[in-house]
Amino acid sequence: MAFMKAGTNLLFDNTSGDIVGMKDFDGGEQYWLMGRFQPVAYKQAPNLTITAPAATFATLTYEDNGGLVRLSSAGIHSLGASAVGRYVYVSWSGGTGVNGFYAITDRSVTTKLTINLPYVAGLGTPTVSVVNTDITLVTQTIPAGTMNIGMTMELDAILGCSGTTNGKTMKANIGSAAWYSQTIASSFQSLYIDKKAYVVSSADIISNALAAPGHGTATGATVTMSPSGGISAAQDFTIVGSISTADEFINLVAWTLKINGA
Repeated sequence: MAFMKAGTNLLFDNTSGDIVGMKDFDGGEQYWLMGRFQPVAYKQAPNLTITAPAATFATLTYEDNGGLVRLSSAGIHSLGASAVGRYVYVSWSGGTGVNGFYAITDRSVTTKLTINLPYVAGLGTPTVSVVNTDITLVTQTIPAGTMNIGMTMELDAILGCSGTTNGKTMKANIGSAAWYSQTIASSFQSLYIDKKAYVVSSADIISNALAAPGHGTATGATVTMSPSGGISAAQDFTIVGSISTADEFINLVAWTLKINGA
């Protein structure tokens, strides 16, 4: 028999007092025997809302606008008033600028966007991720040796999006391999992803249909993922979004990735 000691997630043998197991990493109702691969969990609740300017918002420069960076283009951004407070992804080259998400603070000039970044000289040349561009919302490195044959992987995520018929694409990848990809082209405003996958060999992970966000039936075939370097190598888990129409949005509320022992 085993018992759980108050204040711990550990199971103890009631005769020897030795540790014989542990509770699920995130406090669930599963228990794992010692000597077997222990579960690993990663989770965040970023509540990150991204938007994308029109493709015409290109060949950018930047200037000072009240102490903040204002991105300027010859082309219009097509972002409305609701874009203020949402984030755009800005990459920089040839200077000290740091690639990342920056909140929009002003979009009233049709060819300029002010972002929440203090103005300094020497940031370099900016580029904004525009419509129909893959925008990486999450990058989580899974260290080498974490995954082994017989393990299971489980992704849970909650997302929101503009409730229009214009396409918003959500993706999840394990390294170079696509795990999930679905374009929401109906007037849906929320999405819950509950994907599972199984490590079946040193090279392959199998999951259900690529466009299926969760369990149940699907018209697509099962997907075999073969990330570069094999399952024993370090792999980046990523969540990616793409917006087809300017001024629409994707909101990543929260996500969890669990890798459960064999």
